[in-house]
Amino acid sequence: MAVPARQTQRRIGVAQRPKLRLRPEHLLCVFVAIVFGVQYFVFRGADVPPPTSTGQGERPSPPKSPQQLQQLRKSLADSLHSANNIHDENPSSSPPADFPPHYTTFSTSCSSSQNWQSFVFFFFAHKVRQPGHVVRIASGCTPQQQEELTAFHESTVSKLSPDFHVHFTPDFTNVSGDNYKYYNKPFGVRHWLEHWLRYEEKVRSGDDAERTEAEDSIVMILDPDMALMRPLTYDFTDSNVLIHKSKRGPPKVKKVMHGQPWASLYAFGDGECSILLECSFWTR
Repeated sequence: MAVPARQTQRRIGVAQRPKLRLRPEHLLCVFVAIVFGVQYFVFRGADVPPPTSTGQGERPSPPKSPQQLQQLRKSLADSLHSANNIHDENPSSSPPADFPPHYTTFSTSCSSSQNWQSFVFFFFAHKVRQPGHVVRIASGCTPQQQEELTAFHESTVSKLSPDFHVHFTPDFTNVSGDNYKYYNKPFGVRHWLEHWLRYEEKVRSGDDAERTEAEDSIVMILDPDMALMRPLTYDFTDSNVLIHKSKRGPPKVKKVMHGQPWASLYAFGDGECSILLECSFWTR
């Protein structure tokens, strides 16, 4: 069967022509390009300075000298002091008489990033009025880092609350010879229990009041990259936390008690215990 040459060329051309398939990421790139293009031309023609934290149309330059850094710290401390006065003028209801001592602890290194995380942690603990003491356990600091951190804590963090503390521990990274930095968390907490809280000393003392206070204290261990959205206490009776399913069934008393510690289920995703929800489990 004879086929015209022109038709044959068309068929060959169609067969060799690459097909263009639009994928979702292509559409997303086009959409983002359009949005940025519109914003560029809109703000280019507007005689309005970009919004900044100073409100003057100029971006504040980072401190370049020790004097500028000291001035920035003083300004920050004054702002925190004003916030603290606002809280003092509107005191919250005091906890009941049988409310046990609370210690909210978090373990850190002395890096700049964890210094900022710690400051945010303290700020939100102040904002939600976290009861009891809040303690940063800093491990492995150099003498200079410890001096700088202590000065910043005394000049700034302690103004939020006198119950905010920092406790320094040795570096436990090589405690077992395998260079594992996360040893600082359990061993740092133990160091704090022994040298700051003096738990063993109080338990073994002949003072019944000290022993009872130490044994009934509530110790919470968190991480520095967390932020409290509301007070965290030992009592979950009226809380909306999700209780993880257990063969033993739900706890009869939704409180942290002797022989009944509580912990958070570490989970991500969109299930019942996702990062957007609170999900706790209890053990005995």
